[in-house]
Amino acid sequence: MAVIKTYQSTSYVGKDGSAPIYVSFYIDRKKITVATGISVKTSNFDQAAGKIKTGEKNHKDYNLVIEKVRSRVNDIMVRYRLEKKVLTKDLFQKEYNRPDDFKTFYDFFKHYIKEHPNEIEPTTLDVHIDAMNKLKAYAPNLQLVEITEDFIEEYKVYLKKKLKNNDSTINKNLACIKKYVRKAIKAGYISHNPFENIKISRRLIGKFSFLTEEELHILIDLYKNKTLTPSQQKILQFFLFLCFSSLHISDAKSLRIEQFGAKTFTYYRIKNRNSKPEPIIVPISHPLKKLLKDITGTRKYGLVFESLIADQKINEGIKKIAKGAGVMKDLSSKSGRHTFATIFLKNSKDLVTLKEILGHSDYRETLIYAHVLEESKLEGIKSFNSFKI
Repeated sequence: MAVIKTYQSTSYVGKDGSAPIYVSFYIDRKKITVATGISVKTSNFDQAAGKIKTGEKNHKDYNLVIEKVRSRVNDIMVRYRLEKKVLTKDLFQKEYNRPDDFKTFYDFFKHYIKEHPNEIEPTTLDVHIDAMNKLKAYAPNLQLVEITEDFIEEYKVYLKKKLKNNDSTINKNLACIKKYVRKAIKAGYISHNPFENIKISRRLIGKFSFLTEEELHILIDLYKNKTLTPSQQKILQFFLFLCFSSLHISDAKSLRIEQFGAKTFTYYRIKNRNSKPEPIIVPISHPLKKLLKDITGTRKYGLVFESLIADQKINEGIKKIAKGAGVMKDLSSKSGRHTFATIFLKNSKDLVTLKEILGHSDYRETLIYAHVLEESKLEGIKSFNSFKI
């Protein structure tokens, strides 16, 4: 029977004289240390008894926490001994870090997010939460052991036939579920990978809306004529800014005047601020410079866009303005970025530079604009038609 010891580590003592409390023991001659999450002044801890002295204000509650940790350690040891299983250091850590309230897959998801707060970008996390809520509507009490290959296949049918999701949306949802299933496998909660025989395409080239050069000229003329209402003019101004800057709506909203130089502006993508913190440098075109001057006026500091309505209202406004001008496309703020990328690639054929300007970490992201290159191939082939054989 392993001896469980409670001690206070004095290798680091805070300015107030406090130091953390740990529980330690050995498994197969390997020392394991478990943090209790408690830190008290060294004068208020009894090293011999392994308890917090009565002089500490919350000594009763702290001692209960310590006993709970010790009890949990002991329970794991006893269970493995009764089941005649070999307990290793790795197995213990997996068992100990397994919360008792993982009644559902969604509980595991919430716990993982809480324990890894900076691993996932906020915008990506929103997508994951939406995917989990969609799954929860289908299987409200889904347990980890119930996630099988058959379950995944049935859920795919539900997404396709019941919710009418397209293949791209289905793959995004399944990729999200797969991510946390893999985390659960790694943590020891699931023994078999239900996605082993299920292929998920990482990226499908879906339909996206963008403006042609002719359509962009139409909206520019509308902006210059100033015949819209002030609120609509402001929405169109913002949309054109996206078309000439390549920015996502969230990045544009957080952009500051100080980030602009004479020839370029520099920013960090909000979506990738943790995983890819490198700055993105974008050249400034003449239309973008003119728009910036219209927006900021004589201001030298602060946000480029001082006050904007909600994203949904902006998207509704863009559609209404475009259709009123005869551009019958399902546009949104994303269409501005797509417009920039499409026109840039069409005229430059430079996929490498476009990838850098858009801040993509993978060429597969940039290749959604490959339709432009396909058109260029056809134009290139036509140049051979002048030869007579």
